[in-house]
Amino acid sequence: MNNLGCIFLESGINFDLNTVCDCCISHNDGRGLPILIYNYRGQQIDWNKLFDIKAKRIEQQKEKTIYDCEGCYHLGEYTFSNERKISQFHFSHCRVCNAKCIYCSDEYSNGILNYNTYPVILDLIEKGFYKAGGEATFQGGEPTLMQNFDELINLFIQNGTVVRVHTSAIKYSSTLEDALKKNMASVVISLDSACSKTYKKIKQVDAFDSVCKNIEKYIQASENNNQNLILKYIIIPGVNDNVKEIDKFFNLLKDLKVKTIAVDIEVQYARKYDNKEVSPHIFLLYDYFQYLADKFHIELLTYSFLSYVLQNRKIKKSSFINNKFLYVWFLNRHNIKSKNISYKR
Repeated sequence: MNNLGCIFLESGINFDLNTVCDCCISHNDGRGLPILIYNYRGQQIDWNKLFDIKAKRIEQQKEKTIYDCEGCYHLGEYTFSNERKISQFHFSHCRVCNAKCIYCSDEYSNGILNYNTYPVILDLIEKGFYKAGGEATFQGGEPTLMQNFDELINLFIQNGTVVRVHTSAIKYSSTLEDALKKNMASVVISLDSACSKTYKKIKQVDAFDSVCKNIEKYIQASENNNQNLILKYIIIPGVNDNVKEIDKFFNLLKDLKVKTIAVDIEVQYARKYDNKEVSPHIFLLYDYFQYLADKFHIELLTYSFLSYVLQNRKIKKSSFINNKFLYVWFLNRHNIKSKNISYKR
């Protein structure tokens, strides 16, 4: 028998662009996203039929890990309760955005309409298939542009579910502000920069100053738990992958009074090195993030792609390292012989 499983197989639902899945996790050469419903665009769901699919999948999982889940980092020792309720929600279907980030797909800024999930969740609650105490994660696209976003956030909070929203913060949400004050929300903002010039180069919109003002308002709203506001820095080769930009970023964190940050790698770069061989300056930069986080008393989180390569460190030749002192420090820290990689000033 197989004892591996996860809460998403049993109690998770992810609304994607054209499908409903158990989760929103892609891994291992396109695996993940076990599909529950095909050709979905917001229509009402037969919940009994959906849970029948989940039950069959769980029975298969108990015998042997199903194909879509093989190698997933969320799998672990898990006891299924056979409870036919949803507690883990993901909303990944929003394909509209108010930025044009260079690391993101064009599909997120081409004006494709996103379907309305509010009546679907309301139906789930009314029919008794909802379980309080879980989490609802919103990503996109830009979630604050979703249909009935405010109503959906309030519905979750009123029914005991914490919300987690990944947003550009270009559009300010008073609903999120209220949720932060109630300690029922966490907000993740990918700023990726510390000045308007770099921000505009990455986001391709001129909104740095207004975003910083919005961050300050979210920080004030979350003052009872400042870990509920997470500022994210995605490392982008040739743009912000240098010590100068990171130094400026931490000085900005001090000014904004941000206490929690997350770091990740630009998605295409991460996929390029999906063979787990990553140029060493990425590890160097991560170590430098950790050094500054300790110095500034800031909590550092590691997000999916960077977390993946950190767990599977293999070294590849690099000519990107731009600080000799840190280069030597990196070699010593990871016990790497200098002949294995190259340094270019």
